[in-house]
Order: sequence, then C-alpha cells, then structure tokens
Amino acid sequence: MARVLLLGGLDPSGGAGITVDAAVVSLLGGEPLPIALATTVQGLRGFVRSVPIDAAVIREQIATVLADGPVRAVKIGYVGSAEQVVAVAEALQPLRDAAKIIVDPVLSATAGGMSSGDDLVVAYREHLVPFAQLVTPNTLELAVLADGCADSLLELGAQAVLHKGGHGEGPDAIDELWTGERLADGAPVRFQRERFDCGPVRGTGCALASAIATHLANECSLVDACRTAGDWLSALLSRVKQRPDGLPARVPLSKP
Repeated sequence: MARVLLLGGLDPSGGAGITVDAAVVSLLGGEPLPIALATTVQGLRGFVRSVPIDAAVIREQIATVLADGPVRAVKIGYVGSAEQVVAVAEALQPLRDAAKIIVDPVLSATAGGMSSGDDLVVAYREHLVPFAQLVTPNTLELAVLADGCADSLLELGAQAVLHKGGHGEGPDAIDELWTGERLADGAPVRFQRERFDCGPVRGTGCALASAIATHLANECSLVDACRTAGDWLSALLSRVKQRPDGLPARVPLSKP
C-alpha cells in the first residue's frame, strides 16, 4: 500500500483540509499520513482564522514519518505562514527526488473569509513551486501566484501545472495540464467535463489533489492521474444538490 504524506490545515467542520485528504487517500487504496500545519476556525459560513503549528514540531513529525518507511507521494495543501512554507520545504528535502510532490496552493476558501498576504505568495513561489512535480491552482490562485500564466510557474521550476477550471463559466469545466515537455503546438492537455449546477462545494480542490497524489503514488502517469482523479471528482459532483440556504455543500466522497 503506497504511503502518501498529507500536509495541510485541520478543518473542524470536516469539509476540507487533511481530513478530506486522508479520506480520499484511503478510498483510493493508499495509506494516508496526515500532518496538520495549522489548526483552523472555519465552517460552512466561512474561514475565521488559523493558528499555525510550531515549525519545530512539524519538522519532527515529518522526520518521524519518513523514518517509518518510504513515502511515494506528498500533497501540500493549506500552509499557515511564510515561515511554515520554508520549514516544510526544508523538511521535505529528502523526498525531493524520491516522491511525487503535489502543491495545492490554498490561497482562498470556497466559503469565503480567507485572505493571503504577499509574503505567503512569495514564499510559495520561492520555496514550494520550484520542487513540485505538480502545482494545482484554480483560476484565482493562478492569478495571484503567476498573473494567470501557468508558464510562469514552469519557469520557476515546477514540472507541471494543472489549471483547474471549476471557477469558470459556461456549460463545461475545463482543466488544463501544462508541462515542461509541451506538445508540439504548445497547447496543454485539456480535460473537458460537464459543469453541474450544484452551487459552491467545499473540499473539491483537496479531494482532487489528494486523488492525483494517490494515483501517482501507485505509478500512474501524470496525464492518467489527472484524468482519472478529475473524472472521479466530476462523478461525485454530479450527485451534489444545491443547498436551499445558499451555503456550500460538501463533496460526497465515495469509491470510484
């Protein structure tokens, strides 16, 4: 069973963060190794605040997990501060060439209330993006990180960028996979799926990135991992009913 290291925030409402990450990895046949980088105060009505975990504790936890055995993939979600970004990057150096590292840059919350400072954005660009096998920003996050240009993240060192199209408009949601080894015409690999009228849904980014990480840990190719994970998430979203109170729904997790 492939071990997948999960770094992110602890959401007390259970709708996002490492709780969702761990559930997804388990559903897809991996062994989840969740480490909280921050505890948060959030729920269906929005993100209130976060309390970062001490960086020394995070380093010790990561070192202890790595001493237990090999890790095939790492998924990095919410990071509470620029200082934590640096600590995480340093602690993961032993895995730089040994595991697939997926960075899901959590810079906003579906339920609202989260804002990211410039120092955190700069830290992502300088310390996490350069050694990521895959970065998975939505449209808003790509705008903040790279002025909307996936190539900019590739130039920083990321091997690939999956620009998620769930926040767009129109009948279809289109994800674009940009890699350093571009197709002959310079176009990304596009995954086109139906957009469902289900209103806002929490935890979709966490679920997608964790699913991709698990597939990569099980030796899937990058394109297949992104396609399979996206198809699975789309099938889950097709079952979501928009809440009458307008608050975000949760991803109804289940096996493929």
